[in-house]
Amino acid sequence: LFDEPLSNLDAKLRVQMRIELTKLHQRLNATMIYVTHDQVEAMTMADKIVVLRDGYVEQVGKPLDFYYNPTNLFVAGFIGSPAMNFVAGRIAGLSDNSVEVETEGGVKLTLPCRPEDGAQAGAPVTLGVRPEHLNAEGEGQSQIKGEVFAVERLGGETYLYVRTEGERELTVHAAGDKTVSAGESIAIGFDFNDCHLFGNQGNAFQRLAA
Repeated sequence: LFDEPLSNLDAKLRVQMRIELTKLHQRLNATMIYVTHDQVEAMTMADKIVVLRDGYVEQVGKPLDFYYNPTNLFVAGFIGSPAMNFVAGRIAGLSDNSVEVETEGGVKLTLPCRPEDGAQAGAPVTLGVRPEHLNAEGEGQSQIKGEVFAVERLGGETYLYVRTEGERELTVHAAGDKTVSAGESIAIGFDFNDCHLFGNQGNAFQRLAA
């Protein structure tokens, strides 16, 4: 049992120790339980993750299950750095294999997913899309327009912080050499297959292949 063993180490040493603990696990081939609040440690070291909140299990699965198919809003916002973007909306139409959504900013899209039980037109929903699935060039099946209010340049990658027309703030992952400054207007593109949809109670609609 490991209970947050790396929490007091500096960033560089934490990376080194993650690798050493992973090598130890492989060498011993033993079951290890590792408790952490650090999602990077969980995603990089675990074979299976259990996410707990207030003593209740929110989701159990392999690391990439949490990234691609979070079961609810809490897990979706917890896994991924920067966190998933969320936009409020409502159901505009339903079928067995798709849900039509209109966001609070007036963007309309049809998502390939199976509606949750009891879902009906007009019900509030939350649209989720990760920063790395937003396109700063405006390419994709749909667009959201906004104004950049902050830029973080990290060398190999850039994070744009954008305020949309509906006053929603979004984080966009862009290339390191992306030339944009605070105050500029941009169109953010995205594809429907990269979107997640959550019902009024926060539970995820089942995503389907387009």
